[in-house]
Amino acid sequence: MKRIKSFFVFFIILVFCVSPSIADWRFSEDADAIEKAADSVFMIEVYSKNNQRIAVGSGFVAFDSSTLVTNYHVIEGGAYIVAISDDNEKYVLDQLCATDRQKDIAIFRSKDSVLAEPLPLDEDSSLKRSQTVVAIGSPAGLMNTVSIGNISAFYKKDGKDWIQFTAPISSGSSGGALLNDQGNVIGITTATYASTQNINMAVKAKYVISLYHSWDKKTTLGLDGKKGQNTSLVVDVPAAAQDTNHVYVTSTGKRYHNNPGCSGMHNPIEMDLLDAIEKGYEPCGKCYK
Repeated sequence: MKRIKSFFVFFIILVFCVSPSIADWRFSEDADAIEKAADSVFMIEVYSKNNQRIAVGSGFVAFDSSTLVTNYHVIEGGAYIVAISDDNEKYVLDQLCATDRQKDIAIFRSKDSVLAEPLPLDEDSSLKRSQTVVAIGSPAGLMNTVSIGNISAFYKKDGKDWIQFTAPISSGSSGGALLNDQGNVIGITTATYASTQNINMAVKAKYVISLYHSWDKKTTLGLDGKKGQNTSLVVDVPAAAQDTNHVYVTSTGKRYHNNPGCSGMHNPIEMDLLDAIEKGYEPCGKCYK
């Protein structure tokens, strides 16, 4: 009996010794946890129907391993979207799931590819000023830059709730993830006031959750002020983008083609479309009218 009592006392002491360390865990202080979260944040490149890059932003994986969330203003007017991972893996986001222009949210899927582990979303019921936050995004195209700050204030304007925070962001951070110290996404990093010092805004994650659960998983849901209104984004991905090995260049040329015989090409070189774009090749006017 004494042995049982002794073991029970030891167990109680062990619980009290271990529990505080678990309770004191902070995402912002765990470099490994931040590295893992960065694997689920992508740089977004937006292309026109002529395969010209027109915008760069950020996005993150949520809900499942093939769904990506970003800002609507990042992809507005684009024909298709390319997501680039921390390891430079590239995915064409070929299914537009849902958008809400007023709330500045767009949700995409990659039908045939597994992007990454989804980040957990928090409905921010317990958010308070001064709480620590971590922003992950691609400011100025610098992929998955991490910055740390705190929540400054909360605002309700233009029909949506904003989180004001101090973690530095810049152009290109739009669509990135703002996480709390539990490692949950509390918002989409959306805007910064360039004329001021470190005043940044994020759209609350609760709107992302609501939009996703309103989507019927079959047709595109477009909320542009009222339910059911279409957005301007082109849903169909150009054939050349679907088949990334379908472009051709020459060693001295400056354009890429979808036909190796276009313009009497000599010794055409087959190249990945995205690689051709990165190397500065422009689309051929005949191939991409």
